[in-house]
Amino acid sequence: EFVVEVKRVDLLNGGDAMSQLGFSSWKKSRNWRSTGFYGHYTTYAEVLQLILSLVLGLFVASLGNWRRGDAGTRRQETGDERQESGYEPRSASASPRPRVAASLLLFCLAAMSLALLLTVTRASQLAFLISASVIVVIGLGRKWLLAAAGIGLPIVIVGLLFLQQSRQVGFFDTKDESIRWRQTVWREGFDLWTSSPRNFVLGVGMDSIKRFAPEWHMFDNGRLNQGHFHSTPINLLVERGLPALLIWLTVLGIYARSLWKAFAASTDWITKGVFLGCVGGAVGFFSSGLVHYNLGDQEVAMMFFLLMGLGVRLVSLGSPGSQMDAAAQTS
Repeated sequence: EFVVEVKRVDLLNGGDAMSQLGFSSWKKSRNWRSTGFYGHYTTYAEVLQLILSLVLGLFVASLGNWRRGDAGTRRQETGDERQESGYEPRSASASPRPRVAASLLLFCLAAMSLALLLTVTRASQLAFLISASVIVVIGLGRKWLLAAAGIGLPIVIVGLLFLQQSRQVGFFDTKDESIRWRQTVWREGFDLWTSSPRNFVLGVGMDSIKRFAPEWHMFDNGRLNQGHFHSTPINLLVERGLPALLIWLTVLGIYARSLWKAFAASTDWITKGVFLGCVGGAVGFFSSGLVHYNLGDQEVAMMFFLLMGLGVRLVSLGSPGSQMDAAAQTS
């Protein structure tokens, strides 16, 4: 969608708007991209890939528990896992059976994958593929990755064909205007970041680009639409400096490490699924952030921090100190 300005002096003679603008009929184009309730396909795709990671994490965890013959659920039913302190794990009635849950999760996974496909947003789709690979390897092992690749290959082929038909571009097409646009603003951002020691360390300031872009001859000296740098790392470097980027990467690293350790120690399949989904979501968020400024998209950032809060809270509940507090409250 784009806006065109038409001067009154350029209008043709006619009794209605169509004849004055010079066309006789119109219809909706088939070249559309799904936007959901977000008003923009990129925002919708980024939110979808985060939720999809959570759904896939739960699905993989349910499969892992199913393969073990629901052993964890049966142990809960017998009550053998009650601790001497009086603290009891969640009852089996509060945890849905993995086979039933797997069926529901598979339906949600298929429907949301179709929605992600209809956004025709390459970066988010590739980010979810990377996230899904990480989730499958961690949750089921490398052998299952080959099986998942066999199942996903036809979907990838359909997605590439749909992309080519919808946007008339390939997945990595150097002739694509969006790729050339990104290459231009990335180069300008890097030059601005390295233009002075102050910019290198502290950046130019948040949202300064919107005010000083004409003065700094940004966005191809005004020939491109003014916005951001379409990359979370570059945006952090230019606006906030190198230390800010290093802090952000450290936060992501600590977050992923905490989830990994908690996943290994967890026994409940739902909790393991949430950990898997949060790890995959972090990987996908970082991957798509290389070519999208998703940290600056408030709906996407809200969804990511919601998952981070959920994951960190579950990590804290599984820590020894939290278990001692729960036992003390029970007693």
